[in-house]
Amino acid sequence: MLTARDGYVLEKLLRDWPPLTEEWLVLLKRKLAGGCRPAGSRIPADLATIDARVTFRCESGLVDSRTLCLPGSYAAGSAFLPVTTFYGLALLGLREGQAMAFDRPEGRRDWIVLEKVLFQPAAASPAPAEAARSPFRVVAGGLAERRFAAANENGPGQGPGPSAA
Repeated sequence: MLTARDGYVLEKLLRDWPPLTEEWLVLLKRKLAGGCRPAGSRIPADLATIDARVTFRCESGLVDSRTLCLPGSYAAGSAFLPVTTFYGLALLGLREGQAMAFDRPEGRRDWIVLEKVLFQPAAASPAPAEAARSPFRVVAGGLAERRFAAANENGPGQGPGPSAA
């Protein structure tokens, strides 16, 4: 099941991104048909989402660890896996131990298994109610005795000003 954010990203891909292949479009629509978690709900630590670091195994025997990312965040040869790839899209919304099969453009059937979510940033963030509380306490007059100098001040007097920088 997708998070609300991931569902939004996939819907935007469906609307704005030219489909890479017919098979990729089928996989994208299948992911969207699975539904989304309600916005603001707690994200399980074992759920593959955008920005999560995951370990997976696929039909070819490849076992790898990558961070799922948006297409603009990807750099060739990096440790990222964009959701515009078959494997990236198939992993999105899976939980540890779940697998997904899909068709490839070359006519073969492929599958991928989410082995482990190594880092889930959405699960590490505090709940919305906890995030609303400020960890700081405002104290009246706390800086009353401090004198601040302007960042471009070179000593007493006017000085040459910002143009000298």
